[in-house]
Amino acid sequence: MRAVVKYKKTGLLRFLSAIETANAIERNLRRAEAPLEFSQGFHKKPKISFLDPTPTGVFNLALYVTVHLQGFDENLLSRLMRTAVEGLKPDRLWWTDVNVNRIVSGYLFRVLLLENCVDPSRFDPQRQIFIPEKNKSGKLEDFFKQVRFDKVGNLFVIVYYQNRDNLVKARHLYQTVLTKECPLVLVQRLEAMCGESRLSEVLGARSWAVEC
Repeated sequence: MRAVVKYKKTGLLRFLSAIETANAIERNLRRAEAPLEFSQGFHKKPKISFLDPTPTGVFNLALYVTVHLQGFDENLLSRLMRTAVEGLKPDRLWWTDVNVNRIVSGYLFRVLLLENCVDPSRFDPQRQIFIPEKNKSGKLEDFFKQVRFDKVGNLFVIVYYQNRDNLVKARHLYQTVLTKECPLVLVQRLEAMCGESRLSEVLGARSWAVEC
């Protein structure tokens, strides 16, 4: 049987690496006494898979984890909530056969900046940029799609979408609109997307969801 658990990685735990995050979630599953299914062979490992990791420091509000289990457990989510560490907690669980790694096409992100550090008129989707860590170059809109701006109090908000096969760090976008160094930059992954639909909506329509 397969369950998909949606975790939220926030606070100081957003600085955990992808490996450390995976280890912390596995410990949470073990502490909650989840009926894990294990791989075959000499070094047996629990069958757990993750969507693409976020860069260190990014708030991941859409950390979807697929867990293969030996059977249905109606109280699993509540036990996971009780045994999770602060900053890495599950809030929804779906019992499903949906393979999320096959249907997710990209992610929705949000960046929060101080308003007095930003000039949105500097945004040019046709601007050529170079991504050193990917050894890629292209237009800004090749990497950051559906970009929109908003203001909330003294914060400037940028929301954008990235294709899963073209993920790059948010700084390549927000640095193009900064007028000076910004002392506050918060990057959040809001949701995994399946075309025009949120993954949570797809799972909700095709699965049985449990919430806390």
